[in-house]
Amino acid sequence: MAKPLPPSEPNPPRPATLMETEDDIRRALLANKEPLPGAIPVGKKASGQERPPSKPPEATPFRPTIRPPVCILTIFDDGKSEGEVVRIRSNRFVIGRTEGDLLLPHDEQISSRHVEITRQLIAGQQRWVVTDLQSTNGLFLRVSRTVLSDKSEFLVGKGRYRYEEPGGRAPQTVDHLDSSPVPPGTVGFVDSAPGIVHPALTELVARGAGNRILLVKPEYWIGADTSCAICRSEDPFTSPKHVHLFRDSKGAWNAQNNKTLNGVWFRIPQMTVEDGCLLQIGEQRFRLKVGG
Repeated sequence: MAKPLPPSEPNPPRPATLMETEDDIRRALLANKEPLPGAIPVGKKASGQERPPSKPPEATPFRPTIRPPVCILTIFDDGKSEGEVVRIRSNRFVIGRTEGDLLLPHDEQISSRHVEITRQLIAGQQRWVVTDLQSTNGLFLRVSRTVLSDKSEFLVGKGRYRYEEPGGRAPQTVDHLDSSPVPPGTVGFVDSAPGIVHPALTELVARGAGNRILLVKPEYWIGADTSCAICRSEDPFTSPKHVHLFRDSKGAWNAQNNKTLNGVWFRIPQMTVEDGCLLQIGEQRFRLKVGG
């Protein structure tokens, strides 16, 4: 009589797919940064030993290469360098007081439609472009240094300044303006009249032009220190020596930030964002970063 066959062994279970955890990824990144055991620092050679073969280059973190990069907009909280984050994935994004994708209704210095952020194809490459939509008070970029031209404007603390070339028409000071009420709507900075014979820097205020200084010396300082020719001693957002104004070897006037906390902000009509930048409209500041 034939013996019964022994029961067959069950198929071993198929191993489950395992997800790589954040700790696994972190350890991999750290491992890629560690030198090989016994490696010799670059530029050095062990006595009597051959330099070990160099470590092959590691892969870079993945990022899309076909679809356009995402643009990340951070709306700073008051007095901070962080805040609400918006990821812009559409080709067009408008910021304004009453119209657009992001509304800031509480800021009277922001126009109804103030700026537009668009994705454009430039020289075969996808680029993000920020454009001032002919707003009343403009778009400002934080800069370390800029060359001034006629009608250039920049922000220092709570102050706003305009550079005027000789022969141009300087804003009339507030002492010569009438006392009629300011019309409703966006609160602007008013222009007016007479000519100037030297380069000048004029402070702009809500109803026109404030203090004006003729630039007859080779350099000036704007700051809270009383030694500054353009003194902002009552402005809590201005550093003791905030902006260095100077005439370069070509005769052009420059404004340079003195590594201050609150920076210098230069008015621009439009700019292409290659990597990231800091922007201001009205009293609201932003960070714009491409690709996260």
